[in-house]
Amino acid sequence: MTLIIGNIGIGLFILILLWIITLVVFVIGVKLQSNISWITLGSATAITILLVIIPTDKGTPVEEFESTEKDYCIIYKNLLLAILLLSCFLGSVCFFIFHCIEPVHPKPIKSFYSEEY
Repeated sequence: MTLIIGNIGIGLFILILLWIITLVVFVIGVKLQSNISWITLGSATAITILLVIIPTDKGTPVEEFESTEKDYCIIYKNLLLAILLLSCFLGSVCFFIFHCIEPVHPKPIKSFYSEEY
């Protein structure tokens, strides 16, 4: 038995919650300059791929498929998934452009000897 809320299954809500938590941990991890952000991003990607690949139910035979009504909510589900994937891709590109390739300017050397504080 599947739980359906507003014609959307519980699996999509799990994925949305997973990516919201991943985004929060990623932003905090990047701010703290920790590797946990990349581990979280990789884990969320692996879990998402795993959940998308695993089938949820067995396919319906051709006789039953022809007699049932067509479900047009799949269009909205695919549109939502496309928007999520596009925003994830754009966020990754923006992060790479604005953070990873940011130039690092060296501090000028004021004296030959190092000063101890």
